[in-house]
Amino acid sequence: MVETTGDDDTPENVIIHGDVDAGRVYQAGRDASLPEQRQKFHFDFLNHTLKQAEWTFRLSVWFMTGGGVVILAGAVLALVRAGNPYLSHLPLLTSLTGALITVGGGASALHSKHTMASLMKAAEDNEKKIDIDHKLEIATTFIDRVQDPTSKDRLNSAAAMKALDMRAEPETMVNRLLPDR
Repeated sequence: MVETTGDDDTPENVIIHGDVDAGRVYQAGRDASLPEQRQKFHFDFLNHTLKQAEWTFRLSVWFMTGGGVVILAGAVLALVRAGNPYLSHLPLLTSLTGALITVGGGASALHSKHTMASLMKAAEDNEKKIDIDHKLEIATTFIDRVQDPTSKDRLNSAAAMKALDMRAEPETMVNRLLPDR
């Protein structure tokens, strides 16, 4: 047995009585649908990836700056220890260490740049999908205004074919949508 509370058209709560989920109350409109959950997951993932790319870039700047400082320290050591034959390798090792740190920072910067490019492509793809959804919503709004049920069904079928990216010959579509011609 199913009980509803609220208007006849828009129930606020649906109470299902029976063996399974006895007495459980479902809030209509409160739970996200599967597409909404997927969209939320997708945008959360993109947001996380964006934050990660930003932090990777910040760390790469710090590593490149630190590597540059270590290279400068190696140059200063080379000038200060120029006459000492026992410490002649120290400036070289210091400069090589600084170069390695700088190269690591540069690699992180490249990784961040590639990640940002991927995010930009994902954002463009999402924008295209949003535009398509908006056009479909506008089309269905116009279709809902059609009074003839047969024409309305044909237009809904054509909109569904377009939404599902199903292709048909233009002549076939015209003959199906406007059979009286």
